[in-house]
Amino acid sequence: MDILTEDFLVELPDDPRAAFGMVLRRADTYVSEALQALDESEGNGWYSYVTAQHTAMNTIIAVAKRYDIEPFASMAVPPRKGFDSDQFTEFKVQLDHYAAQLVLDNSIRGKRDAVEIDAKVKDRLRQHIYGIKTLIDQAEMPEPRRALLHKRIAAFEAALEKPRVNVVMLAGVMVMILAGAANISQLVDSPAMNKLVATIMATIGEAKAIDEEKRDLPPVQSPKPLLPPRPNDITADSKEREGTSSTGLDDDIPF
Repeated sequence: MDILTEDFLVELPDDPRAAFGMVLRRADTYVSEALQALDESEGNGWYSYVTAQHTAMNTIIAVAKRYDIEPFASMAVPPRKGFDSDQFTEFKVQLDHYAAQLVLDNSIRGKRDAVEIDAKVKDRLRQHIYGIKTLIDQAEMPEPRRALLHKRIAAFEAALEKPRVNVVMLAGVMVMILAGAANISQLVDSPAMNKLVATIMATIGEAKAIDEEKRDLPPVQSPKPLLPPRPNDITADSKEREGTSSTGLDDDIPF
C-alpha cells in the first residue's frame, strides 16, 4: 500500500500535531505490513523490507517539514544506498519517544473538546444522521463515493457512543460528509440535506456551549516543545551553539 493515499489525506485533521500523529500510525502500519509480507526465500525479500523502512522514514521527515514538527523537520533523509535496518531502528527509537509526547498532547486537547451530550440530544443526532444516510442511499453516485460517505457516517455514529463526545471531531466529520457529497447534485441541491446538516451543526455547537458553562477549564496553552529521548542530546546541542558563539566572538577580538 501507499502511505499517503488520497483517501487518507482527506481524513487528516487540520491540527498539525494531530495530523502528524496519524501519519506516524499510518507509516508504522506500512512497515508492519511489509514485514508480514517478507519472504526470506526470495532473494530480494529483505531488500524490499528495508526499502519500506526507508520509504516510511522519508515520508515521516517530509510530512514533518510540511507541518514544521521538530526535530524531524530538520532531519535529512539518508540515501537509500547503504541504508540498513539498524538505522531505521534507531530512528524509530527517537520517533516513539516523540510520538508518546504527541499522543499525550493530543489527548489533552481532545479532552477539552470532548463534552457530555444528553442522551435525548444524542438520539436526535442519530435521527438526523440517519436522514442523511437515507438521502445518500437514494442519490445517484459512484459506489466508491457512497461507500466513503457511509464510512464517515459510521465514524460519526461511533463517536456518539462514547461517554464524552469530541464535538470538534463531529463537526469535522460533517464537513467531510459535505465534501464527499460535492458534485452530487441530488445532495448539494437538496433542502432536506442542507437542513439536516445545519441542524446537526447547531446541535453540536449548543452542546459545546452548555458543557463549557459547566466546566471551569484552564486557559488554552500553546503546545510544549517536544524533548529528545536523551538529555545529553540537549546538552550537546547547547555546547555546539556555545562553541559556535565563542568562536565568532574570538574572531572579533583584535589581539
